[in-house]
Amino acid sequence: MKYSIKYCFVIAFMALSALVFCSNSVMASGQDQVASPRANPGVELEGPHGGRLLQQGDITLELHIFERGTPPEFRAWIEQNGVPVDDAELSVTLTRLGGRTDHFDFSRDGAGFWRGDGEVVEPHSFDVEAVLTLDGKQYRWRWESHEGRVKIDRTLAERAGIETAVAGPGSIERHLQVYGRLATPPDQRAHIRARFPGIVTDVRVNVGDRVAAGDVLAIIESNKSLQHYQLRAPIDGVVQRRSVNVGEITGDAPLFTLLNDETLWAQLKIFPGQRGQVKPGLSVHIQHNSHEHDGEIASLTPSTDGSPFVLARVVLNNDRDDMAPGDMVRGQIDVEKVEVPLVVDNRALQGFRDWTVVFIRVGDTYEIRPLALGRSDGRHTEVLAGLDPGDRYVVENSYLIKADIEKSGASHDH
Repeated sequence: MKYSIKYCFVIAFMALSALVFCSNSVMASGQDQVASPRANPGVELEGPHGGRLLQQGDITLELHIFERGTPPEFRAWIEQNGVPVDDAELSVTLTRLGGRTDHFDFSRDGAGFWRGDGEVVEPHSFDVEAVLTLDGKQYRWRWESHEGRVKIDRTLAERAGIETAVAGPGSIERHLQVYGRLATPPDQRAHIRARFPGIVTDVRVNVGDRVAAGDVLAIIESNKSLQHYQLRAPIDGVVQRRSVNVGEITGDAPLFTLLNDETLWAQLKIFPGQRGQVKPGLSVHIQHNSHEHDGEIASLTPSTDGSPFVLARVVLNNDRDDMAPGDMVRGQIDVEKVEVPLVVDNRALQGFRDWTVVFIRVGDTYEIRPLALGRSDGRHTEVLAGLDPGDRYVVENSYLIKADIEKSGASHDH
């Protein structure tokens, strides 16, 4: 069985990428002491309220991100010798991937716990430092709480085709969808006739042959002068039709038809209710056989048979040779462009849990960023929250990052 090189790279990527998720290693220090939330370093203790249990001497701190029926917030329970503490100072600092920090100060809540003074925004993936001051003594705990994060060697990522882009401002386009067909521009088709009546003595091309301007198509002996002259191609193109053979006498009818298909027109039908939005110069995205070709409206002309539409002509480069006259096409005309502060390429968007996310890259580390999204034109989407300008995010093959994170079974516990 044969596999493509890219397929092999993807398999290697999935098999070899090293995942870096919540290490659950907790380091704590206070008064040059090491504090641990657990007796067994390999087992993390959970407090009675479902939070992380941190201990040092006779002090116990339970820290929990509460998110049932409310935006995620920190709640804490502080005890000394098993008795709730009413007078203390507690702060928590979160350091996120990329270096951004979030700081929370806590105050006593009437419901019997301490509450942090802000929302803990997603993703809940960070390095945590908790500092408690009680009776003039300071207690400090540090630990990692990572989710939706993976570390991948740069070389392996490149081989797997993972490509990134930098988030920044852009435009969202409002499209008008129209349909039409491809056609050959008049100057791209040539009907070649004999200059003088005579006998055809040589024919050098057949239907389907590609010729260059100046190539000899046939040789004719003139009836009047009995001299031979050459019939040459006036344009580059393909022989679409041949109507002559050796020994035949030429007349007024075309002997050859040449077609140059390097450039084509997309003739898009614009109906009366759409005309007010369409004018020459507007950008158009032409979809044809799963390919997209970009151009702009060159002209608007009435239909030739009196039909109730005008034709918007878009000049297309057929350098990939994947288009032919008569093919149906769909056009997305950019009738409006709105500049927005932050956009992402739609190829980057992935579903993760109940979010729409992109994956940012910092060094060799990738992490989810849940997004609040605005307007979209099918190619780019406006970002309202969740990403910062300048963030580098995965565009190509982001599904590989998602697959590795899901394979790890990363939890959303706090």
